Amino acid sequence: MAVSWATVTYTPNQLPLCSAVDPSRWSRDFLKVCSPRRGIFGFFLAQKHSSVRTFLVESNQVSSLQTHQGTWEDPDDGSDSEYEDEEEEENNLDFESDWEEEKDNALATTVIVQKSQKDKYEEDLVKEVEQLLGPEERAILHQSATPNLLKISTAKWMPLHTLALSGQIPFMDELLEQGVDIDSVDKDGLTALHTAIIGTKQAVISHLLRKGASPHVRDRDGATPLHYAAQVGAMQSVKLLIKYNVDLNVADNEGWTPLHISVQTRNRDIVKVLLLNGADPNRRNKDGKTPLDLSLCYGKDFKSYHLATLLKVIPANRGL
Repeated sequence: MAVSWATVTYTPNQLPLCSAVDPSRWSRDFLKVCSPRRGIFGFFLAQKHSSVRTFLVESNQVSSLQTHQGTWEDPDDGSDSEYEDEEEEENNLDFESDWEEEKDNALATTVIVQKSQKDKYEEDLVKEVEQLLGPEERAILHQSATPNLLKISTAKWMPLHTLALSGQIPFMDELLEQGVDIDSVDKDGLTALHTAIIGTKQAVISHLLRKGASPHVRDRDGATPLHYAAQVGAMQSVKLLIKYNVDLNVADNEGWTPLHISVQTRNRDIVKVLLLNGADPNRRNKDGKTPLDLSLCYGKDFKSYHLATLLKVIPANRGL
């Protein structure tokens, strides 16, 4: 709401006259006065030995005075507010789009700068290393444009397995691009998938399966990745392998199924998941023991009652 300042001069037996006044001439001494009769509010500024009084007058009120001077603004009926709001909103949208574009440009520039800095670092590092290496060492480095698997592998320590256990997915992918078999086995018959499951490297496990690693490969003892997932109690690995349609009743060389292993580890949650997905609680190992027998062999402790309840109840209710 716009306001304007005016001066009202009183003369005997006359109505007050309004005229514009310079605010710089106001006195510092003032008295706050409100005039409810005329609907006008403001501040009276008093000057000594003077009949001049100053009011703060609202410009949207129509004065009943016949004589007044100065310029008064017409009241705003708000008819153009919608158009103003729309224009303001469009301006805001334009501002946001410009800001997003500037942000994208800044991000792209940052990426380019970082890449150039990385390339410069790599070039400097190559020069520094070549100066540090001897002639024979430089020859070996330049001859090995691709990984020399014969020199960096043994029957036990294979690079793909080591990288899987250490979680080095980018280097694993580089080896796979060089033609390394994703299901290659070490002297114990373990694949990189076996190794990742033993180390509970969930990200590596998912990556290997997406890359085509077989979840059915047996090690030298006939154990599958599911056996090892049950052994280490890796619930997420068990669920993931089940999605890849592994055999839940596959037995190793001793006749142990993943359910035998999960009962042996007293992992009630994995036992439940295996039973609900079709694991047979009546399978016997080479010693003639079922998973239920193994649960009872622990005695009264070690959650024997919990496991026995699962092994007895879930198979009966699974077909319902």
